[in-house]
Amino acid sequence: MTGRRPPTTIMKTFFQSVLKHIDRLDAAKLREQYRLVTEEVAFFEMVFNAMNEGAVLYDLKGHAVYRNPAAEALPEIEVPFGKASKNEITLTYPEERTLEVQTIPFERGTLAMIRDVSAERARTAEELERGATKSVCDLAAGVAHEIGNPLNAISLNLQILERDPSDKEAIDICKSQIRRLDGIIRGFLGALRPTKPNLAAGSLAEPLKSCLAAVKGQFEERRINVTLDVPAALPSVALDHDKMEQVFFNLIKNSLEAMRDGGTIDIALASDDRDVCVSFKDSGFGMTTEQLSHLFEPYRTTKEHGTGLGLMISARIVRDHGGTIAAESSPGEGTTFTVKLPRLERRVRELK
Repeated sequence: MTGRRPPTTIMKTFFQSVLKHIDRLDAAKLREQYRLVTEEVAFFEMVFNAMNEGAVLYDLKGHAVYRNPAAEALPEIEVPFGKASKNEITLTYPEERTLEVQTIPFERGTLAMIRDVSAERARTAEELERGATKSVCDLAAGVAHEIGNPLNAISLNLQILERDPSDKEAIDICKSQIRRLDGIIRGFLGALRPTKPNLAAGSLAEPLKSCLAAVKGQFEERRINVTLDVPAALPSVALDHDKMEQVFFNLIKNSLEAMRDGGTIDIALASDDRDVCVSFKDSGFGMTTEQLSHLFEPYRTTKEHGTGLGLMISARIVRDHGGTIAAESSPGEGTTFTVKLPRLERRVRELK
């Protein structure tokens, strides 16, 4: 079955033909060509106007040059231009809902596709809670996957203790990772019955530093160069230390698995007048736009023995903190994950 050619192909062919034969075209032929292009443009607009998802087209300067009706009904949002990305934004007014924003770059600009995933997020929690047999098996596999992080950390630090039994830091790390193992098991059981984080005021740097101390041996073993940028002053956020440490473990492990033989991970903490954020930028093999579109979905993974649960649970933990998690990636150019949590004073203002 022969399909309709894309409008961009029709218009490109039209203008090339006009330029090539303009001296031989009379008014009637020009009108006919113009009519064909007009019909294709109208078809193109009809398709976009009928979509439930919002579509916004930006030019190379970041100016919105087209919005379909679904996008017109949405508030203005910031999108990264010129790169493939996937992000979730939580709106609290006039009602709470979650929007998924995916950007697709092309030579003349960036297309942003926006859809409301609030119902999907609610269904995901319900499906996990029901726990069909296959889901329970996958969840068990996910537990095995997750406990690999602290077990590796314990193993590496036990090797250090074999050489120097008096190394108190190695002993402390082993103890903390044993406690974390217990927390992970409880956390995965809680994936069937999600629990809210136990929030307390603190710095996002603390769970990050705990995580980095535990995986330091893995960085050395895999020849991974890690840079850490922490500002002298960082606003407080409301966080659950253990759950955020779990998020950071998952993101770092994702980066490690994307780099087969050496590489770099650049980690940076920053803040603005609304949020405190931490970004993880690796030099791995990156992801395609198709792979990026399924990120954070349960049981969707590019890894041979993965379950896709690690990133899904991380995204849910961040959302439960009132924050967002986003990913930007291109094949061969690595991946950047960015976690944002609202500043404590902003969260207090919104709750009042």
